[in-house]
Amino acid sequence: MFDEAGEDELLLAAMMQLGAKGGSMGAAAGGAATGVHGLGGAGARGGARGAARGFKWTKKDVSTTVVELSGAVTAVSQLVHKTLADAGNLIGAETRDDGGIAVRAMVGVGMGGLNPTVVTAVVAAGPEGVAVVELRAAGREGLIKRHPADNALAKITGHLKAASQ
Repeated sequence: MFDEAGEDELLLAAMMQLGAKGGSMGAAAGGAATGVHGLGGAGARGGARGAARGFKWTKKDVSTTVVELSGAVTAVSQLVHKTLADAGNLIGAETRDDGGIAVRAMVGVGMGGLNPTVVTAVVAAGPEGVAVVELRAAGREGLIKRHPADNALAKITGHLKAASQ
């Protein structure tokens, strides 16, 4: 079942991947400039380690919203699944005990999509002919508040509303 602790683990892993990618590129560029090649692996490890250390200094930003879409739960859940897949990388989907369908994805927001945000959508039956989509986004922000969770939800809700019309 999707939980808040899982969000933190996913965000940490995504930040470490970004740090590793940046460290690898920096080490490769520095190695090429100095004539010492093959430093990409060491740079990747250092970048990932630095991202993990910096992660503890960031604060978690969480935002939630509810969207009502016309249609059956299965049709709306397929729409949510496709929307999250198009916006980011799907992490998983599950059927809940109450009959709701939960889908989770990692969505990049900000400049170049470099700020990872975990988006969880739970689709449940609402009033007659309406499915209720509860969205929760969680991201990390540092000294400059960019509100990644709000940005991710705005991105997803815009896509959902446009696709349902």
